[in-house]
Amino acid sequence: MKKGLLRLGVAVPNEGARRLAHWIQHQPVGALSKLMRKTGIGQISMERMMSGDVVPDAPLAYQIFAATRCAVPINAWDAKPEGGWFDRVAQREHERRAA
Repeated sequence: MKKGLLRLGVAVPNEGARRLAHWIQHQPVGALSKLMRKTGIGQISMERMMSGDVVPDAPLAYQIFAATRCAVPINAWDAKPEGGWFDRVAQREHERRAA
């Protein structure tokens, strides 16, 4: 698999994965690779997070939260998805302030 690309499963495993996919979709090319470098996440670990096989621990969830400028809240990884992969993501109050 080419680095910096994601395979998304049919079902969205959790809101964290959905929000991260949405964030990546709206970033310039290379944003995923940059995020992975900043957080130290490897390609396999990223794919396991996006499939729901792995939920990031609190420190990693915080790094993702910070790197995405609040687009992926820390507690979203434990929440049921609020839509499909390509459904619009509603901005929460803290996200509007951070933007």
